[in-house]
Amino acid sequence: MANKDYYSVLGVDKSASEDEIKSAYRRLAKKYHPDLNKTPEAAEKFKEINEAYSVLGDAKKRANYDQFGSADGNPFGAGGGASSGGGFGDFFGGGGGFSDIFSDIFSAFGGSGRAESRTRERGQDINTSINLTFEEACFGCEKNITIGKLDKCSSCKGTGAKDGREFSVCPECNGTGRVRYQQNTLFSTTIREAGCPKCNGTGKIIKEKCSVCNGKGTIRTNKTIKVKFPAGIDNGQTLRMRGEGNAPTRDGVNGDLNIKVSVSPHKILVRKGSDLYIDLYLPFTTTLLGGKVDIPTLEGLYSLNIPELTASGTVFKLKNKGVKELNREAYGDLYVTVKAETPKSLDKQTKAKLQELAKDIGDNSYTKYTNYLKKMK
Repeated sequence: MANKDYYSVLGVDKSASEDEIKSAYRRLAKKYHPDLNKTPEAAEKFKEINEAYSVLGDAKKRANYDQFGSADGNPFGAGGGASSGGGFGDFFGGGGGFSDIFSDIFSAFGGSGRAESRTRERGQDINTSINLTFEEACFGCEKNITIGKLDKCSSCKGTGAKDGREFSVCPECNGTGRVRYQQNTLFSTTIREAGCPKCNGTGKIIKEKCSVCNGKGTIRTNKTIKVKFPAGIDNGQTLRMRGEGNAPTRDGVNGDLNIKVSVSPHKILVRKGSDLYIDLYLPFTTTLLGGKVDIPTLEGLYSLNIPELTASGTVFKLKNKGVKELNREAYGDLYVTVKAETPKSLDKQTKAKLQELAKDIGDNSYTKYTNYLKKMK
């Protein structure tokens, strides 16, 4: 890569500090590593930034490059430095700290950096479900839920060894439970981490097994948990209880208990978020003459006044008569849509009275209908 601007390759100034150069390289290496980036140009770009860092990440090579334009030093003098070559020569050597950087890169992507070997194991989550009534979901409630789960064995304190003492640290993984495998290719290096085969990922070599858990470190139990469902929880939502899941197979933290909520529908009210809705079908005579109608709310019956000549489709908003918003001291509203209903049948006498009434009222009393007739002409 002769005569190329290594600073431009890494996107840093010539005055950049060692930490700034390392940070820029780490960012670009994550972006273009062929194991993480499958685009055709990624391998070549990765090789380019690797070569740039092999020079700028080494104090002596950088000094030569800044003075002579080459990591080898003065091209006309004797005793040049090491060649920057193809960019992979110092990849896992001392110099620019590639080994440390790639441990960081692959651990950040769930891979096999040294940082991951120090990560505590997390037990598996437990997923379950529960049915709540409409009122239980709106007001909140407490329920006892019994689940089968893996708990840490109290006899051996989760070690799997008798009395929690009859074990030694695994010499293969030094107690981490993880071992690293590295494979070098022409354009990339694959670093893989897996459970230690010698200790089965526990980090311990058991001398004598615990008689309670048979060396597993965990026991299966049925546990009853009191769960508080908050007011306003809705159908389809999941309540997570941290640490109430399964215990890990080695040192670490429990998984979570995830409870999916199903809410039974109300006989009349329809919930949408924190708002409630109801279609109120009334005799057309009530919408004409007005009156009072009892409306179901979460707090009991509410007497709604229907004014005279209320048009079908009119919506009444009852503020704060909806559901409590989840984890907030606020409430939704209740929307009542009035719909005029006509009788299923009419006898001759009633029909005659209505015809007489229609003549008395006249078409001109119906504004929208009159406008419709005008537009039809």
